[in-house]
Amino acid sequence: MNHYLIGKVIIRGQIEVKTGMRIGGATTGLKIGGLDLNVITDPEGKPYIPGSSLKGKLRSLIEKKEAAKKPDFWNVKDNKDQISGHKCRTDQEYLNCPVCRIWGIAVSDKDVEIKSPTPTRLLVRDTYLDENSITQEMKDNLELEYTEVKFETAINRLTGTALHGSLRQIERVPAGARFKDAELIYNVFDEKDKEFLKHIFVALELLEHDYLGGMGSRGYGRVAFNNIEIFWNKRENYETGQIALTSERAINKDVGTTPAEIVQKFDLIKNKLAD
Repeated sequence: MNHYLIGKVIIRGQIEVKTGMRIGGATTGLKIGGLDLNVITDPEGKPYIPGSSLKGKLRSLIEKKEAAKKPDFWNVKDNKDQISGHKCRTDQEYLNCPVCRIWGIAVSDKDVEIKSPTPTRLLVRDTYLDENSITQEMKDNLELEYTEVKFETAINRLTGTALHGSLRQIERVPAGARFKDAELIYNVFDEKDKEFLKHIFVALELLEHDYLGGMGSRGYGRVAFNNIEIFWNKRENYETGQIALTSERAINKDVGTTPAEIVQKFDLIKNKLAD
């Protein structure tokens, strides 16, 4: 297997928050009477989506999808002998595994027999708030400048009443907020990587029907990916400075701009990666 760079697929788009979303931040320094659980913010105090949160969630969803087809897929155990995830152990497994090929694996473990380099193909950038998406009407109803505060309590399941002392305040990014300039970069090291690119968009589809951040079972974190543009830049494009990043050069402009549309017509995208 080759591991030199053939090219880069750059995926750009917008993330729209459909229900209040909370990706937690540090609570150090909160004063008495402040929020119990706050969101992560950038140096300007605006919420953002860390690339690590998005990348980790996409991997988790693909792992669960693949595990449904392979009973022994969850093969990694932690120091308490509990199953904690998936990792290919041989070159043959690695060649056909979307999880390990896309997200990469560490081969330092003694029980891993893989001899080939296993770099991650996927890079995910932090994504920042589009301030214009927080309308004046929204601001008039928000407790904070960019976020809302949701009160929650624990319920006694026998009596149906709130447990004493369980009331807490949760900070959330409100429904309707958008995060602009989301960017995922997919490195192509061999021709088969072009086929595995489809799994990125399948993961985005799965995420739209799951949640991003915490407390998803309580209704938090539903998101949608919109206005996706896909660009293909071969190694030679970087050597000549002819990099495709403008809308007219997006290879999906006649295919669709949502994950579902791209998955449905992925063969058209793959064909354009051959150019």
